[in-house]
Amino acid sequence: MGLENQIPEGDGLCLMTVGLDAAAADQVRHAALQAKAGMVTAFPNYSETLLNGRLASLLKNAEAVICLIDFDKNKDLAVQTASGMQTLATGHTTLIALSVEESPDLILHAMRAGCTEYLTKPLRVEQLAELLRKLKDRWQSTVQRSAQPNGRVLGFMGVRGGAGATTIAVHMASFLARRQGQKTLIVDQHPCLGHVALWFGMDGHSYSFYDLLQNISRLDQTLLQGYVAHHSSGADVLRSPDLLSESVRIERDVLGRAIRFVAGVYDFVLIDCQAGLDELNLVTAAGCDEFYLVATPDVPALRDLARYLDRLRELQLAPAKLKVVINQYGLGRPITIAQIEKAIDHPVALTLPSDAASLTRALDAGQPVTPEQKSEFGNQIKKWAAELAPAVVARVETKHKFAFWI
Repeated sequence: MGLENQIPEGDGLCLMTVGLDAAAADQVRHAALQAKAGMVTAFPNYSETLLNGRLASLLKNAEAVICLIDFDKNKDLAVQTASGMQTLATGHTTLIALSVEESPDLILHAMRAGCTEYLTKPLRVEQLAELLRKLKDRWQSTVQRSAQPNGRVLGFMGVRGGAGATTIAVHMASFLARRQGQKTLIVDQHPCLGHVALWFGMDGHSYSFYDLLQNISRLDQTLLQGYVAHHSSGADVLRSPDLLSESVRIERDVLGRAIRFVAGVYDFVLIDCQAGLDELNLVTAAGCDEFYLVATPDVPALRDLARYLDRLRELQLAPAKLKVVINQYGLGRPITIAQIEKAIDHPVALTLPSDAASLTRALDAGQPVTPEQKSEFGNQIKKWAAELAPAVVARVETKHKFAFWI
């Protein structure tokens, strides 16, 4: 049976070991006492861990879990345990691999299994206690941030291809960060081949938003910073996968958790959605403060816009959350805003002019139009950004890459 040692509880943190011998498990308990790191439960056998009902209960009820897994006794079962724990856990989860080896292959194997920390044997109580303190402090700072008022979440979706939703989202993110001094994140939610990274000239970044979603149980600010790319405007970017591949199944609650987390870290989170009302877009729309439907002033786009609005009303999305943006307004078309509003039975929040020359040059250069450039489109985005957020002194921060500590 699992051996338990009750250590002062109440902070929602649960510490456990899997596969460790009795002496090593006892060292973990001593380290936990020093770090005041919560309750320790020791599972000597992997098979017991995978089948134990008490473990499932612990994982589901704990707000945060730290688990040390021995990779020497049976590497395959250690990997299965790590994967199983990430599936069962509902709170923040940190997995620590333990081994006598320091080989790069084993470290990589542990990382792929979901371990973010790697310790070598024999365990040193003081070293482990210090690591537990850092992990506990990191988790508690995340909890404190989540209790603070969230940043604003803005969703952008074109009602059909070419409407310009990505262009608008990219420039709004850039202007909010560069000109308004807001801590800003833009998320490219396209399942593959989104264009946000192309606009920012950073298409070669290693990780995507969907990589982050697959590691939701380990999400904290340190992990987040390893997935975002940092643009010179000050905006952070979570890009879409840049390869054509089979779509990864993402649960609704996983996306919702990710949106809530990043909204607690940034002043503004902008989400660039693909067209359509699939499950993920509906979760995004529900989690946004404002959801912008972008259309051009032509008959096909306005017909599609009206259908989207009808459907979102049927789904009882708050009307005040729905914002209509008419992009490329003008262009010699005689249709008026009043006529558009009558046709779609919804007010138009904003119109943006056509500025094909400036935007084409910007996309080719991989650098959005800046607030200083002469651009009709840029001028309108500048006014819009100023309405969303008063200008503040831009923050200067040291950017930290995600590190796998050994």
